[in-house]
Amino acid sequence: MNPWQTGFPFQPSRFPCHYAWVIAVVGCLGMLASVPGQTIGVNVFSEKLITALDLTRTHVSAAYLIGTSMSGFLLPFAGAVFDRIGARRMIVLATIGLALSLGFMSQIDRLADGLAELFSLSTMRFWIRAGALTVGFFLIRFWGQGVLMMTSRNMIGKWWVAHRGKVFSFGGIAVAVCFSLAPKYFDWLIESIGWREAWLLMALLLFPGFCVVAWLFFRDNPNECRLEADAGLPTPPGRHHDPEFRIVKEFSRKETLKTFSFWVFSLTFATQAAYFTAYSFHVVDVGVDVGMSKAAILNLFLPSAILSAGVSLFVGWACDRWRLKYMLAILAFGTFLAAAGLILGEGSLMPALIIVGFGLGSGCFSALSGSFLPRFYGLKNLGANSGVFMLLIVFGSAVGPFLFSLSRELTESYASAHWTAATINLLLLALSFKANNPQRKWMESAE
Repeated sequence: MNPWQTGFPFQPSRFPCHYAWVIAVVGCLGMLASVPGQTIGVNVFSEKLITALDLTRTHVSAAYLIGTSMSGFLLPFAGAVFDRIGARRMIVLATIGLALSLGFMSQIDRLADGLAELFSLSTMRFWIRAGALTVGFFLIRFWGQGVLMMTSRNMIGKWWVAHRGKVFSFGGIAVAVCFSLAPKYFDWLIESIGWREAWLLMALLLFPGFCVVAWLFFRDNPNECRLEADAGLPTPPGRHHDPEFRIVKEFSRKETLKTFSFWVFSLTFATQAAYFTAYSFHVVDVGVDVGMSKAAILNLFLPSAILSAGVSLFVGWACDRWRLKYMLAILAFGTFLAAAGLILGEGSLMPALIIVGFGLGSGCFSALSGSFLPRFYGLKNLGANSGVFMLLIVFGSAVGPFLFSLSRELTESYASAHWTAATINLLLLALSFKANNPQRKWMESAE
């Protein structure tokens, strides 16, 4: 029997509960498994990499920019592959890829120096180290933040339609809390067993750990399992005739890229990713810049995560009832608030604005990003469309830390980066109110 068939090793239709609930849980686990490849999982290793590779903060940020950007440009291809092979094959491939990448990162300085000695290139040791780090960042970002996250989110989006926002919101709570706690936990792990061992432990948890779970429980869509979407729950009254929730046209990637709404949504998510990633990547030094200790600024992640959980519940409920552009406005406003707090600098208002700003942004992210593409552009080409969407988010997360480094190096402060983020997000906040669902236009044409 083909091990990739939906009925092996068990039939989802015979599961004790509707299999869409299982998909919601394992899809959330898949998003959590991407943490080592997310910026929030990489940032606490940056100081160790600077020391081990004898590189400056700007060198590491540049390697991160190049490696992450390279990974982003491959995501449209990965999205097209997802459409062809489905979530089950894709998740196994991504998990193995991320585990091997973490193993590479754990030995990166030794591998780089060994390569220099093997080919008698001692004079080029700096470039070999920088190149190895770039490759390492490319690998963990592509497989982690890119493919693993995209696959898990897309699978949930296919199994849940009318209640998609609520499912993503509950998953978003777990993801936001775990992501927010990751810096402190990873920092503890590094101090307890060492940075190499920390990455190796994560690799083992991914493979064979999560890889086996993913292979057992991931399924691409309800149709192939002869099941209904939404766990058989009834569609809210009036939804079938509401132009906000009807799929009249399946958009190809080319058609999607021509719509105004795609770019407003994508750029808002990309700028939020750029700013939050840069903040997380340089969080300790950002704290120094505004007069906060390492412990004090790291402690802001937890209350932000708690707020994010409440926001996520509201946004998930709202996404299933309201037009998504209003949730997008909240996302842009959250990033603006965080930047405004850091512009203010020392004072009692700064921590509150940081917590509220990042809490709003993180709370909106999961439900809104999971609902946006399926509702606006359909499911047929979800992988191809989400590949471009993820490219922009990944590219934003790549550029952010580097721009923060430049701001610090050129002006001896991060203030210019905060001002830029605040200005851009005010503009996107205004544009968000024009980002309508393109299905509305097609429904009006059909009528």
